[in-house]
Amino acid sequence: MNGAGNATPGDDSAAPENPGRRIGVLGGTFDPVHNGHLRLAERVLHCLNLDSILFIPAARPPHKGDEQMAPFKNRVAMVRIAVRAFPSFLVSEMEGVRHGPSYSVDTLKELRRTLGPAAALFFIVGMDAFVELKTWKNWQRLPDYTNIAVVPRPDCPLAMIAKVIPQMGRYFFDPADSCWRASDRAGRIYPVVMDPVAISSTDIRRMIAAGDLPTGLLPGEVADYIGRHRLYGRVKGNLR
Repeated sequence: MNGAGNATPGDDSAAPENPGRRIGVLGGTFDPVHNGHLRLAERVLHCLNLDSILFIPAARPPHKGDEQMAPFKNRVAMVRIAVRAFPSFLVSEMEGVRHGPSYSVDTLKELRRTLGPAAALFFIVGMDAFVELKTWKNWQRLPDYTNIAVVPRPDCPLAMIAKVIPQMGRYFFDPADSCWRASDRAGRIYPVVMDPVAISSTDIRRMIAAGDLPTGLLPGEVADYIGRHRLYGRVKGNLR
């Protein structure tokens, strides 16, 4: 790692160096990254006693279809800017060097191969995504590579997790570790109690396109970057 939040120079196909033994994995389009992403990552980091959170921007998210996104290089740059103030937050461009759609199962398999069996991975998903897990590629394999940390989303409370757990296999709740576990699966499922984050990248893009200023919704330096590169539309004045 070359400074906090940066992946190993020249080797972005792999995980950053020295991420620790307990690593949260936060994927997404980050179009753009916002304060909600940072708040969520901080909560998971402390709640699960993790050593780091690895942000992995999706290069070609399969669920987005033909939807226009900011270029991958710009989205990565914004995430790098956003995490500068957080020594435990790291960034990897590994999905940018892989061909084809950015499937989570492929990314997690690669991370497991790179980091080895001793690393404890915690794949962070929103409750809204968790209830749709059966639509993901090879979703049954996810617990082979990682634990899953589930966070509430607006209109998707953690209570909904009980509807999905039976689909995952023979899981039972372990009160001693506050998680669901299974005798035949390595990965455990951890509910993360927190207030749902109401900030949306979609809303931020719409605000900017309409000429509004998303004050307080994203880091100031990220707002400056968006303005300089004229992403999502042209806004009169400063985005801060």
